Order: sequence, then C-alpha cells, then structure tokens
Amino acid sequence: MKVVADRPAARWLPSRHRFALARLIGYLRLRRSRLTSEQPEHLILSIDRDQTALEIHLVALWVFVTTVCYLAAALPLVLPLAIVLAIPLAAIVIHLPVVVGGPLLRLMFGDGNYIKIISVTTMALLLIASGYFATTATWARAVAWLFFAILIVNSLASVIVWFLRGAIQAAEERCVH
Repeated sequence: MKVVADRPAARWLPSRHRFALARLIGYLRLRRSRLTSEQPEHLILSIDRDQTALEIHLVALWVFVTTVCYLAAALPLVLPLAIVLAIPLAAIVIHLPVVVGGPLLRLMFGDGNYIKIISVTTMALLLIASGYFATTATWARAVAWLFFAILIVNSLASVIVWFLRGAIQAAEERCVH
C-alpha cells in the first residue's frame, strides 16, 4: 500500500476511490486544489481504493435503503408498518450473500478473497429486484428508476474517467512525488 505524507491534496486522489463517479469528483477536486498550500505538519494518507469512508458509507446506505424500500413494497402491510418491519429484514437479506455465499464459495474453490464475487452477487440481486419493481405500479417504481439512474451516472463517469486516465495518472504523480 502506498502512503502519502503531508500532502493535503492527496485526499482527492482518484486512486483513493472505488467507484467511477467518486474518482471523477476526486480528480476534479485534485485539479482545483493547490499542492503546496496549507500543508499540515503530520498528515498521512493511504492510497487505497477503500479508504474513502464517505463514499463507502454512501453506497452502503444506498443499497440498504433500496433494499428496505423493495421489501416494504413487497410486504402486504400498510406503508409505515411495512417500512418498520422491512428495516430489520433488509439487514438480514443484505447479509445473506455474505453468510451463505461466502462459505459456499470457500467449499467450491478453497481459500481466497471473495469480496468481489459477493459484491457482484449483491448488486446483481439488486439489479434484478430493480428490474422487477421498475415494471410495477407501486411507489417502489420510483426507487427502482433512481437505482438505474445512479448506475447510469456511474457508468458515464467510468467512460469519462477512462478517457481522462492519462491526465489522472499525471495529476496523481505530481501529487505523490
């Protein structure tokens, strides 16, 4: 793992973000920041894709709230009660791919890091559920279309980041060295 010391602009390095939209925002913020100004005495930042807590927590909240909405829409209860019941159910449902899928993958393939497979499985299940709820006439239809909109925006950001990959690499090298 790379570490950058005493460089405030390193907070915005695209390589510190996992998702394309956050990488693009990081790059734009990095370009606007001054590399030499306001250097604190002892700032140490790791350069790792999972070190941006805000990004990781926002995605986790997005997945959780989307799951709560889908479960509440599927329950045959009135809305406030359905949401109250859907909150603990969503916590359980979201962890099923981890609790069930992790040991199954380990049995099938042996030891290894299966975080990516479990993440893809979770996102695929949300994609399927979103596809279903996008075609219904319930209030969850809006949630499903918002889910698709966020995926599209992140996909567009990934194309932009791909085209800017040379400029992003140059900006990161200027900040790190």
